[in-house]
Amino acid sequence: MIIRVGLLSSNHEVIESVKASCTDFEFVKYKNADMVRAETDILLIDLDMFEESESVQFFLSKIRKKIHNLPVILILKPSNRDNLDYEWFFNDFICYPLRKGELELRINKFVSQKKAEIDENILKVGRITINLLEYSIYYDNEKLDFTYKEFELLRLLVQNSGQAFSRKDLLAKIWGVEYIGGTRTVDVHIRRLRSKLGDDFNSLIETVRNVGYRCIK
Repeated sequence: MIIRVGLLSSNHEVIESVKASCTDFEFVKYKNADMVRAETDILLIDLDMFEESESVQFFLSKIRKKIHNLPVILILKPSNRDNLDYEWFFNDFICYPLRKGELELRINKFVSQKKAEIDENILKVGRITINLLEYSIYYDNEKLDFTYKEFELLRLLVQNSGQAFSRKDLLAKIWGVEYIGGTRTVDVHIRRLRSKLGDDFNSLIETVRNVGYRCIK
């Protein structure tokens, strides 16, 4: 997998130095903060892009809202280290001029950590993918429309594969002990899941006679 690195800088020397330090990566260059998009694996920001230290927090906050939890590494000159505020929205910093191999190591570390985090929050069963971070479900690459309760019901069954849940168990875990509706609510939601997932659901979720349901992945 090719790692895509976003680089926010207008300094030609910085850009060329970064690219020379990480020849195996694909770079997306941004000339200003408004151009930044959540389309890369990590974002490098040249701190000299911000003329005043008072504006750094504002722009980093603005960028963070666009890229969400994408890792951010600040590139700064040693003379600017005293102005660094650890309350700013960044994950790490590196001093310029760059030392050989250092930036590449840091990028690989953050991208590996991010990939591990994503893998922990992805459940795959056949052609169905459940993204716990997005609260979304995909059939192949098509995103399906699920309600919150439908999502939670499918997630619970898949995460506890092989365990049979009674309708009362599912009602208590998904709807809560204070829910006044009957266990028929569970059957209604199971039918909706079957309707949306088709035959794949029938090979995934089994009706346990006189008990309830379980995942058989």
